[in-house]
Amino acid sequence: MKLVFSNQIGVDDTTISGQWPLTSTYEPLLKTLREAARRAAGQQRSILASFTFPIEWIDPLRVFTAGRDQSGPYTLGERFFWERPVEGNALVGVGAAATIETRGVTRFTDSASAWRTLLNDAAITNIHPTDIVASSGPVLFGGYTFDALAPRTELWANFPDGLLILPRILLSYSADCVALTVNRMIQASDDIEQCAKEIAAGVKRLHDMVRVYPCGRPASTLENDLSICEIRPASEWKAMVAGTVAKIQHGAFEKVVLAREIEATLHDASATFDISTILERLRESYPTAYVFAVQRGGRFFVGATPERLVQARDGQIQTMALAGSARRGETEEEDACLGAELLQSKKNKSEHEIVVAMVREALVNHCTHVHVSTAPQLLKLKNVQHLKTPIAGELIPGRCILDIMGDLHPTPAVGGFPRHAALAEIRDVEKLDRGWYAAPLGWIGASGHGEFAVALRSGLIDSGTARLFAGCGIVDDSDPQTEFAESCLKFQAMLHALGCEDVTGIEGNA
Repeated sequence: MKLVFSNQIGVDDTTISGQWPLTSTYEPLLKTLREAARRAAGQQRSILASFTFPIEWIDPLRVFTAGRDQSGPYTLGERFFWERPVEGNALVGVGAAATIETRGVTRFTDSASAWRTLLNDAAITNIHPTDIVASSGPVLFGGYTFDALAPRTELWANFPDGLLILPRILLSYSADCVALTVNRMIQASDDIEQCAKEIAAGVKRLHDMVRVYPCGRPASTLENDLSICEIRPASEWKAMVAGTVAKIQHGAFEKVVLAREIEATLHDASATFDISTILERLRESYPTAYVFAVQRGGRFFVGATPERLVQARDGQIQTMALAGSARRGETEEEDACLGAELLQSKKNKSEHEIVVAMVREALVNHCTHVHVSTAPQLLKLKNVQHLKTPIAGELIPGRCILDIMGDLHPTPAVGGFPRHAALAEIRDVEKLDRGWYAAPLGWIGASGHGEFAVALRSGLIDSGTARLFAGCGIVDDSDPQTEFAESCLKFQAMLHALGCEDVTGIEGNA
């Protein structure tokens, strides 16, 4: 486990002139920093100072775009974007005040321990706290690997087994309020006046950049000419599926989720994908999904996932079982027919029931009461529909959202069942580095509340190259060709976001 503190604000000019966002709250900021310094002296270690105040609304994607790396002294650093458009909730983080990195199978519990240490004795101030967004304050964001025991490759360099970042600047959005939080690790020897000036300069710089940078090209513009390459030949992938089906029929396991990867490359070797435009397309096409991006250096993990892993709020846990898929219909009548068939499908219902049972069992370990909806519902997305069962529980006092994720992940929806046998099969036959694909990604707040989704419908983007991932649940009556076609359907979300206008022919090209 590694815990890194950073006070590098990225500015060398700390002279503040004119109007800037912290003018009216400068004295409360100073008070918070001084309190952190007092606690640091008593504890003989660095203490977190976190200061939150309301601001006027501005599009979160514009803030994310403004936080991009800049040359010269004003480099703001890593970024995080998280939005569920239908709810009007969003988080945008810029820079890193502290970073938690964990390794191995204990990555979740080690993260929880480091998070508690970081928040211990923190000096936290909210201006007008009754008006502040629930996801404001010292919020850490990040993600985890799908399988800590799987071999790692350079593909996912800088995306460790576990990563939580406390941003230097965080904007938190709800339907009716926007809050800005600044975070800084304070030592007893720090010049508090200088710290306040540096914080103010960083906020002012971001504010100035927001006014300069547009949100990106219009989401409706699709102009990218892409080459799509199958990393593993389709015939080989289908043969792998057939082999796994045979093992399931012989009782080795009940279900295994097998993934594919494709590479999409811009024809123009000098061109790069515009991340803000990709996010704009995703939020427009998938308003009910979790639209996300995590920047690590010059690379981005981006997607729009329909699946919440877990949400913790006011002592309540909300999660879901999501498994079983069908395409959307061309007409309302066909769509309704396909949905009805999905609800009655023996194969999909069996796959779904496995996930429901496992998720319920995971919650029992951390909740006093667990409630499972009586029947699955249809979750309809732009080009695919799924079976979904909501599951809720009352969190045992003292537990946080990180405590529950070790039991929840991976659910049978993205790994298989039984868990350990399915993971062993994936390591043996899949032959790809999933990294953060199909793994938990999200945020945790100061009280242990937060929200993590399963990073599906996603891709890793590096300049003009994108590596995309999609998986299918394999059970005893799975047909390799049908599963391949389903995976092609799941690639469409990211391909469209990358600017591929015609994604209907992917099955023939991949």
